Amino acid sequence: MNPKTLKKILTQTRNERRGGAPREAWVSQNRDILLMQVRNTMDPQPANFAEKLRHVLRLFVPVEALAMAARTVGVFVLVLGTVLGGGLASVQAYRDALPGEVFYKVKMATEKVQLTLAPNDDYRARLHVEFADRRAEEIARLAEATATNETLAANAVAAFTQEVAALEQGLEALRNSDPEGVIEVAKLLERKFDVYQGMLRKAGHTLPTATKSSIAAAIDMVDGASIKAIAVIVEKHLAGDLQAPQNVLVTKFEDRLKEAEAKIANGQSGTTQTNSTKAKAAIAEAKAFLKKNDYQAALLKIGEIAELTKETEAEEAPAPETEAKTEQAPAPTASPVQADDAAGSGSR
Repeated sequence: MNPKTLKKILTQTRNERRGGAPREAWVSQNRDILLMQVRNTMDPQPANFAEKLRHVLRLFVPVEALAMAARTVGVFVLVLGTVLGGGLASVQAYRDALPGEVFYKVKMATEKVQLTLAPNDDYRARLHVEFADRRAEEIARLAEATATNETLAANAVAAFTQEVAALEQGLEALRNSDPEGVIEVAKLLERKFDVYQGMLRKAGHTLPTATKSSIAAAIDMVDGASIKAIAVIVEKHLAGDLQAPQNVLVTKFEDRLKEAEAKIANGQSGTTQTNSTKAKAAIAEAKAFLKKNDYQAALLKIGEIAELTKETEAEEAPAPETEAKTEQAPAPTASPVQADDAAGSGSR
């Protein structure tokens, strides 16, 4: 064996893997698989300080408490901006602001912040009660003003009806989310609605004529919402809820029946003579149902009476036209009475 061949054999022997060592390709492939499995068992990114703090706060502070704190901070920042922008007097100025005034936008923005940060349906419903109070007060103040812009008055009434609609929706939401607490809100709303109707009737005497129809429609809307509140009280009474005793329920029914009788007697509503007769009959039937403790039937009659005694003027059907007996006969001329009948009861 020559030296060149021997050197080649020794070099191959030195480079040969020993002890069953794995090949490089196998080692590389399995290293990647092992590292992937290790990464899957670990968080992709370590939690930062804010996430750790939020987790700790959730353990010790209820979510509703955090929402209340956020609401307070949000309102404080908004009011603080008002104070820094115009002095301490600006806080009272935005609270007392009327539609059309500069600070009224701040007032409405503050209310939106409060609603956005409300922690639950009960709190949100009570906020809408507070805002409905404000809208009713704004209407009353506009009515007391020497000269009130028709557009501002109409906008104020529209804003009030929006709050009433929100109260109706809030009451329905509470029936689902808080069946035990809805009774207190229903009783509060029923009392408030009665106050609103009185304020609206008073304001309707002095507001611009163009807003009288919207005032009447608002009164009817409040009346309908009041019936829904009574319906909740009836439902809870029949379910045996001690917060809806029989004497409270009967008193509310009797008050509504007396109010309906007064509206018919004083001609406060736009009720036609036919509807007045029907309303009186419905009132008598409702009283009979109350004596029998049939509150569901009495409630249905209350709704029927409300429809018959609406503030908005009802229209009567026009009288059918009489065909001419002969082709030569001239068309009859309508008398003033017939013209009124054809136009409906709005002119009466």
